[in-house]
Amino acid sequence: MEIIKYVTRSLVENVYIVVENENCFIIDPGYDFNGIKNILEERNLKPKFIILTHGHADHIGSVEELKKLYNIPIYAHIEEKDLLNSPELNLSSQMYGDISLEADHYVKEGDIINFENNELKIIHTPGHTQGGMCILMDGHIFTGDTIFAGSVGRTDLPTSNFEELKKSLNKLMLLDDDLIIHPGHNSDSTIGRERISNPFIS
Repeated sequence: MEIIKYVTRSLVENVYIVVENENCFIIDPGYDFNGIKNILEERNLKPKFIILTHGHADHIGSVEELKKLYNIPIYAHIEEKDLLNSPELNLSSQMYGDISLEADHYVKEGDIINFENNELKIIHTPGHTQGGMCILMDGHIFTGDTIFAGSVGRTDLPTSNFEELKKSLNKLMLLDDDLIIHPGHNSDSTIGRERISNPFIS
């Protein structure tokens, strides 16, 4: 398995392309369709699906174009449905134009998505958004804007809740120290490192 990290030129958001042989899936394709498409074409990759850690505009800006080009389904948490549908809630109305999305598959806590020989486990982590989730996979966790290296996601946005975020952080801190965190912005970390150094972890 290979994890390709691509930082969008607009809004500096981390897109992840997880590769097994020539197949892949895409996590949080933000506003940089051409950049993402170039990677897929240069590597001759075959996307199988898109999965969203949450529905904010900077994480979904290229979803519609990628879905149309590759005819692939979208996965998101069931609690994120309203936010994905609303340009006001997902903040796209304040960025590059209204986005209203409907996922093909809505998941919940504990659900498993299969990819090649890998299992992706869904962990519901509300706080930054009501339907925020993390994706656990073979020593790696994709956390979106729930937790960053040394920080956490904002809780002053529609459907955000700081108390819920604290509960979600506590849930993540039960995981293995060596688990590699791939956040929605900035650099990677580990659960163990954040347990020791993140000022938002109590």
